[in-house]
Amino acid sequence: MNILVLVPFKEEHMDRIREAAGPNATVEQLVIKNPKPFDTTLKDALMRADVVIGEPPLKLLYGEGVSVKWVQMTWAGTDVYTDTVQGFPEGMVLTNVAGEAYGHVMSQYVVGQILAITQNLGMYARQQLTTTWADLGENFSLEGANVLIYGAGDIGQCVAKRLSGFDCARITGVCRDIAKPRPHFDDLVTLQRAELLLPESDVVVGCIPNSAQTKRYFNNRRLRLIKPGGVLVNVGRGNFVDNEALNVVLGEGLLRGAALDVTDPEPLPRNHPLWRNPRCLITPHISGGAFGHNEGTEERICAICCENLRRYAAGEELVHRV
Repeated sequence: MNILVLVPFKEEHMDRIREAAGPNATVEQLVIKNPKPFDTTLKDALMRADVVIGEPPLKLLYGEGVSVKWVQMTWAGTDVYTDTVQGFPEGMVLTNVAGEAYGHVMSQYVVGQILAITQNLGMYARQQLTTTWADLGENFSLEGANVLIYGAGDIGQCVAKRLSGFDCARITGVCRDIAKPRPHFDDLVTLQRAELLLPESDVVVGCIPNSAQTKRYFNNRRLRLIKPGGVLVNVGRGNFVDNEALNVVLGEGLLRGAALDVTDPEPLPRNHPLWRNPRCLITPHISGGAFGHNEGTEERICAICCENLRRYAAGEELVHRV
């Protein structure tokens, strides 16, 4: 078994990957920042590989001479392969790290942004740039707040767990299977039912996977349904929120504020008005950062990869199969 690792795992992690793969496996690490479909070095490496850990360009997976049998992603989202015209190559196995890797760190980001908005911290940071000492008035407490979290998987559950310590009145998760046990939520609703809860929702969080039903879900109409003075945080998929509509609604003061770690497109164009909207906090898709960002997340990704390598070598069913 020839394994190609395309992500910058530390040497200690690489040692664990070699151990999990077994003595008959060869492991090659090739880290190319922003790999291109025409990269010949990567193309040659893929022709030698049976297993890839990372995210090679889809076009190269269709390349002549490529005999990859399994791609183990280090991301939770699979849009780069599954939301395409071509689709993922037939007969090639795809696994991801959804359900375990990113919830801890992303939930901290979400809570941090909610607090930044409810306590006017973004506004005070702007004041500091001009050495302005001025009380911006009322802040907002999460005590007694109603929270609606789109996506009740690992990330959503971790967000609910963190927010439960703030004495929120009710934390509701939005998911397809409301019969499945999902810790830390007071209630679960379907996507269709969730719209009815927007008028009473003080905080709305988007961490839901991409689908035809979620694209532009938060359009002008639904953004206006959120409780006046509400907070919106999106860390799932950029196309969950209509950026133009959000800019208008924030400009009208209907929402207290919004925080976006994902946008559509990415990066957000420099001339987009949301950059200059004082009620909007924007970060460059870093809430779930692993390599070079968060050691705990890297550790969890490595553990998932090693578990699957052991299973693959033993001929067992892989976990997190897409």
